[in-house]
Amino acid sequence: MQNEKKRPDVRAIVTETLSILFGSVIYGLAVALFLGPSGTVMGGATGIATTVNILFPNIPIGTMILVANIPILLFGLLFYGWHLLWRIVIAVFVTSLATNIAELLPVPMITDDRLLAAIMGGLLLGVGGGMLLSRGYNTGGSDLAAVMIKQKLIKTLSTGRIIFGLDLFVIIGSAILTHSFSAIFYSIVSTYAYTFALDYIIDGNKSAKMTFIISDKFKEIAAAISTELDRGVTILHGLGWYSQHDKDVILCVFKPHELYRAKVIVKSIDPNAFMILTDAKEVMGEGFGAPDI
Repeated sequence: MQNEKKRPDVRAIVTETLSILFGSVIYGLAVALFLGPSGTVMGGATGIATTVNILFPNIPIGTMILVANIPILLFGLLFYGWHLLWRIVIAVFVTSLATNIAELLPVPMITDDRLLAAIMGGLLLGVGGGMLLSRGYNTGGSDLAAVMIKQKLIKTLSTGRIIFGLDLFVIIGSAILTHSFSAIFYSIVSTYAYTFALDYIIDGNKSAKMTFIISDKFKEIAAAISTELDRGVTILHGLGWYSQHDKDVILCVFKPHELYRAKVIVKSIDPNAFMILTDAKEVMGEGFGAPDI
C-alpha cells in the first residue's frame, strides 16, 4: 500500500504566520512611534537606519533597515545558503515593511519625554523581536554579522561580545555623526530595556532544555543541529530492551528560543524520531555562560 502524502499542519502554519505578523507589527510600532521620533539609536541595522533618518528625514526607517541588511544577507546566503537563511530574509522584509507602514499611520507623537520613549521603544522592540525569535526568525543585523565574523574571522571571541562590539560601534558612530553624545545614554537605556524584554519573551527564566533524541538517522540529525543551531551534540550508546538492538541517543541542551528550530530540524529529517525534553535548571559551559558564584 502506497503511503499517503502527508498533509500540511494548518494549525502550525497559521500559528507561525500570526507570530511573524504580530511580532513584526510590534517591532515596527516600536521603531516608528518611539525610537525614530526620539532619535534613539539601537545597535545593528535598526540603529544605522535610525541614524540615516535623523540625517535625512525623508528616507523611511523601514527602507533603510532593509538596505542596511542587504549586504549582510548576501554574505550570509553566500556562506550558508538559502536553506539556512530563509527565515532571516523573511523576518527582515516583513519587519522593514511593518516599520514603513507604521511610520505612515496618522498617530500623534505619544510622548516628548526622550527617556520614556527610549524605555518604551526598547521594551516593545524586545517583545516584537522575542516573538520572532521564539519561532526561529531573526531580524539579521549585528546578530547575523557577528555569527559570520566569529565563524570566518575572529574565532577566539564569543558571539555575544562581537554583537556588543558591533552595536557599540553603531551607537558611538551615530553620536558622532549626529553631534549628540547625550544620545549614547538613551541608547544604553533602550538597549537594556530591549534585552530585558527579549529575554523575558524567549526565555522566561535562565533554564534550558535538555533533550534526548532517539532515531536511526541520528547522524543526520546531529550534523544538522551542529550546523544550523551551532550546538554541541553528544551521542550516547544504549540498548533497546524490547528489540535488544543497539540504539544511539543524541543528547543536546538548547536555549528555550532554539527549541522550536530543533523540533523542526528533527521532524524534517525523521518524522518518527522519539524526543524527550526536560528542564535543565542551570547549565554551565560554552554557549551558556559562566556559573553564578
